[in-house]
Amino acid sequence: MVGAEGQVKLRAVLERLRREALTAPKHIFEAGRLRQPALRAHPDVASVLATLDDAAKPTYPAREALTHALVVEHRTSGSALWASMLLVAFCPMLTRLRGRLVSNTVAGYELDQLVVTAFLAALAELPERMDRLAMRLRQRTQRRVFAFLRKEREQHRLDTNVEKAVNPDMLTPRRSSDKLYDLTLLLRHADEVGISPGGLEIVEATVLRRELLRTYVARLEPEDEAARERLYQRLKRQRSRALRKLRTLLASPVSLASGF
Repeated sequence: MVGAEGQVKLRAVLERLRREALTAPKHIFEAGRLRQPALRAHPDVASVLATLDDAAKPTYPAREALTHALVVEHRTSGSALWASMLLVAFCPMLTRLRGRLVSNTVAGYELDQLVVTAFLAALAELPERMDRLAMRLRQRTQRRVFAFLRKEREQHRLDTNVEKAVNPDMLTPRRSSDKLYDLTLLLRHADEVGISPGGLEIVEATVLRRELLRTYVARLEPEDEAARERLYQRLKRQRSRALRKLRTLLASPVSLASGF
């Protein structure tokens, strides 16, 4: 169900791009048409998209040539039109991919963005000449998407382990070779390992005071749900960086007598 909702939202984004491409200034398409022989048989953007949308086997050579022309224009012209046309042309592939994605560490709207950015990155890394473009783009886009999600899952696991490591209940002062572990001292000297004041504040709020990160974010951004979700994701990453650096401090005993 979640994947299906993501498909619907991404399809709506791509439909908006279709409308923008169809109403783009005509001189942009005309300039590309002069440069690309594959585009010359098409009077406008709508004609190109219609051909690319035709999945019949006899149209494959024309679709391959058009895709290559759009990729070249996307790379060389600097106009957003060509990227929009490619995204629209590959809408079925992109929405199918989005429907497969479920994550408890990445928000739904970020999954939509992930699919789009992975596709654009795949366009950028294609060799100058390559056959079977549709298949190559699908493979490269999927590879980027799933590599990112694997990395996020691994990071989430590491963050969870680090949060357990800095749990105040586990760090009550105890004597070991006349050294004391003290979370307060760790936080006080956190700047020595490059933890920003903002990162430190988030750790203090969510670890020391045990405030949920979403509750903390809601206090900062109470009105706008989309802005709140963006802030949550940004602060989550900031907290992850701070916790990793705290783990470095936790690896060594802290002497209270020496003032750290």
